[in-house]
Amino acid sequence: MYHKFHRKYSVLTIFSIMILSFSLLFTGCGKKNQELENYKANMNQFFENIKVYNDSINSIDPQSDTAVSDLLALLDSMDTSFAQMASLTVPDGFPGVDQLAAEASENMSQAVSYYHQAFEGEEYDASLADVAKQYYDRANVRLQYIVSILHGDIPEEIYTYEDDSEDDSSQPDSGAASGETDPSAEEDLLTETE
Repeated sequence: MYHKFHRKYSVLTIFSIMILSFSLLFTGCGKKNQELENYKANMNQFFENIKVYNDSINSIDPQSDTAVSDLLALLDSMDTSFAQMASLTVPDGFPGVDQLAAEASENMSQAVSYYHQAFEGEEYDASLADVAKQYYDRANVRLQYIVSILHGDIPEEIYTYEDDSEDDSSQPDSGAASGETDPSAEEDLLTETE
């Protein structure tokens, strides 16, 4: 039972990579804006917390009688960290990050809720664990988008753009630069990241 979850949760190692890339985030900014510095410190703490949860989850002995309760407690803490990250005031210059952070937090909350249901029933429910994994992956993708935006790169998977040479160039394409995500592109990215 725990093995199935542990295998699925190995995606958390990507957070370790994000921590390293995020630490380089504001090196070229030049502005010593207090709001920016506070945000940087809070996000660095968020990624450090996620790394601790990742390491702790990976160190759980699957044969332990407390494996499931330990795992669920760590997931609850991770959910709290995501909620705190989503509540941060995002400095100007990072379009869409506040919305992506809220979505990441919502998806993580759903993932944790479904993991609780999957593990706390009379028997392990693999279908609920699969739903939880899908929500977890969505939270992870949004976190990857946030890191990209903070580095100055707007992921093409998020936005669609209309060709300026068209006659009706004043009307944006569905979701163009509005922050709406393209679900099919997200599905493709989920496949690539697994």
